[in-house]
Amino acid sequence: MAKNINSVCFTVLLVVFIMATTEILKSDAAPACFTFLDECGPDPFPGTNVDCTKCCRSTYKGQHVCKGVVEGSENHCHCYQRTKKE
Repeated sequence: MAKNINSVCFTVLLVVFIMATTEILKSDAAPACFTFLDECGPDPFPGTNVDCTKCCRSTYKGQHVCKGVVEGSENHCHCYQRTKKE
């Protein structure tokens, strides 16, 4: 019984190693939206996250704005862009 468990563990580790080295698990997903771009709109921002996103996209047209979030205790509209692919 122990011999079978060792064989299964070895086989699983071998498959995981092969998948990791051949980059089978590499994702083609879009880059994450974590890079802070700048603030937008009045201070404090009176609108919602949707309004903030609209403000960011209209203000920073050349950038790849992916979201705007009303954050902080004073309600600032923060604009975020996609991180660049490495």
